[in-house]
Amino acid sequence: MTLKSITFMNKDISQIKTYESGVVQSAAHRLTMKLKTEYLAQYDLSVMQWFVIGFAYEAGTDGIRLNQLMKHLDTTMPFITTLVNTLELKSIIQKVSDTDDSRVKIAKLKPSYRPQVIKIEAGLRDKLREELYGNDNISREELSTYISVLYKIVQSNK
Repeated sequence: MTLKSITFMNKDISQIKTYESGVVQSAAHRLTMKLKTEYLAQYDLSVMQWFVIGFAYEAGTDGIRLNQLMKHLDTTMPFITTLVNTLELKSIIQKVSDTDDSRVKIAKLKPSYRPQVIKIEAGLRDKLREELYGNDNISREELSTYISVLYKIVQSNK
């Protein structure tokens, strides 16, 4: 049995075996990560670097604490520090100390990189729409439901 031979569309959810749904979940994750990785490579960015850039962008001029990044990305502080240091070397992020507590480090997106974030985000969205959603005939409503379910799964386990 191959992944393509597993048909879910007309199956009752109780009839889908856990290993079948697990294989599909893993395959979908690998495919989306592959597309993101390939797209971001033209900007010399990894997916995890892109996530850090995104959170720093959303944080605005205040920036985001490294420990907040660690929690958002569910990883370790040494890994976050390495990511931020790499982005600092690329002149994308500036790491500063908190004015109230110099032990606390904050990642701030350099203002000159903000237009690049908008460009990358738009391009990556277009790429995902074209490669995944368009080719697979996934409707906006289906995609919205999928993303909502992912958020619910993550939120219920925090």
